[in-house]
Amino acid sequence: VICLSHLGYNYRSEKISDMKLAQQTKNIDLIIGGHTHTFLPKPTIAHNSEGKNVLINQVGWAGVNLGRIDFYLDDSGKVDGSGATIIV
Repeated sequence: VICLSHLGYNYRSEKISDMKLAQQTKNIDLIIGGHTHTFLPKPTIAHNSEGKNVLINQVGWAGVNLGRIDFYLDDSGKVDGSGATIIV
């Protein structure tokens, strides 16, 4: 499951964010976010409510960077992923 979010990456307050969303849900594999225009060199790995990995990525603003995410699936249903920022 891929979530396209405009919540913001993370806040110091209790305001909902991509990080909090990942931690409080159980079926999201990837969150591609915006709003805070956070420049991440690679996706952050958070753990969901079941302890499974969730990739969270933002690549800044104005098309300065692009992102690449690769997911690897096997027959048992295991999901693994990695990603990187591509400087334009």
